[in-house]
Amino acid sequence: MPEYKNYDEYLQNMGLILKEGASVLCLKPETNATRLGPFCEERKSLVSANSVGAIRSIIITGSKQFGMGTMGSILRIAGGEFSSLRAKQMMDTGKVEKGDVQGWLDIVKFDFGNWGYGILTAESIEDEKITIKIDECMSCSGMPILGNPVCYYEGGRITGGLSEITGEKWQFIEVNCWALGDDFCRFELTKI
Repeated sequence: MPEYKNYDEYLQNMGLILKEGASVLCLKPETNATRLGPFCEERKSLVSANSVGAIRSIIITGSKQFGMGTMGSILRIAGGEFSSLRAKQMMDTGKVEKGDVQGWLDIVKFDFGNWGYGILTAESIEDEKITIKIDECMSCSGMPILGNPVCYYEGGRITGGLSEITGEKWQFIEVNCWALGDDFCRFELTKI
């Protein structure tokens, strides 16, 4: 990643503008991009601009400072830790039972929708593998192609609690992402 002196220089180089009155990044109309923008029009249902601006600024600045691998690990761990606490809370209050994978995914779907993380759909649930699709993802919806997925927080947010609920370790791989050229995210979750 090139070195930038400040955030404005980064935005200029990426062909981005900060939408007036909001913390949502948009592609400049004159930007020659591989996919049409702007960022702000890609999240039609979920409009929580503050969460989008916050996570994207963390991804951008953290990746610049530490590299995407390290930043991805930090985001995955943060999402996973929060998710584990959320799962414990839901089990303690009787909102989900130990081992109830569908119940946990229903809670994550509710949280994602209400907190502006994205629109979650469980595409398949098997004993050893779960496939999750996210539309309007907070981390990447509308991003230009970067060549690698960036939704580490969302993956950690799903798998951390899943591990807590099932008592087994789960991992994820993001196989579709806006940053890969897709218009949605898809995660494959497998037991370790």
